[in-house]
Amino acid sequence: MHGPLEAPEEYLALYPDIEDPDRKLYLAMVTAMDDAIGQVVGALEETGLYENSVILFFSDNGGPVNGWPPGHDTSYAANNWPLRGGKYSLWEGGTRTVASVTAPGVLQPASTSTKLTHVTDWFPTLLSAAGLTPSEQGLDGIDQWATLKDLSMEPVREEMVYNIFYPTWDLSGGPPISALRQGDWKFLRRTVGFAGWGEAPEQSNSTNPEPGDVEDLQNQLFNLALDPEERENLAEIETVRAAIMLERLLEIEQGMSEVRDV
Repeated sequence: MHGPLEAPEEYLALYPDIEDPDRKLYLAMVTAMDDAIGQVVGALEETGLYENSVILFFSDNGGPVNGWPPGHDTSYAANNWPLRGGKYSLWEGGTRTVASVTAPGVLQPASTSTKLTHVTDWFPTLLSAAGLTPSEQGLDGIDQWATLKDLSMEPVREEMVYNIFYPTWDLSGGPPISALRQGDWKFLRRTVGFAGWGEAPEQSNSTNPEPGDVEDLQNQLFNLALDPEERENLAEIETVRAAIMLERLLEIEQGMSEVRDV
């Protein structure tokens, strides 16, 4: 959800027990959005187009924790528990999201895949669903359509770049904010911002964690299969793996166009 946060009064009234006004507003917005999507799906069904439709719904990032980066002090009542961090960081709480794909008669209903997928994959994947192929070669995205139809297939993506960029806000120099995923392993060359964890929803009526201290952390290595909350940095233990992933990040960075955060 992007600001401004607004919702009709009838949706706010659905959550009388939520004390945090920001959280109540956010919940009302999500409910209103659900109803709106339901109207679109209903229209597809009424016109006979639903059975020939592919409906994709996903988020581009985790929820923002207010106070970071500088100038973004609006509260969105976000909570990425149990994942670490939030929007504007490269922690899983800022980058890992869920997605929903519906394709009646093609994809298995109510099935789940945990295979690694990047947002760039949706372009070639949706083209493939329509029986088309990209006109250009060398795309960052990978066609995932076959693996969505057959969940028993081996993953087609084993590597993913989270980001590589130099922000405009002052960080007193240093390497770019960047991270790489290879299989279950994640290496963060650098990430800046809120690096903590929110409270479990049942522990607090307000699910907006305090931003805490802004942390500038470098050379962090995690096994996400064993440690999805990114609590144990293994960079000093798995030194060879950390070095290999750093070298790969540097290789990718050298082949990038110069793009600055705005």
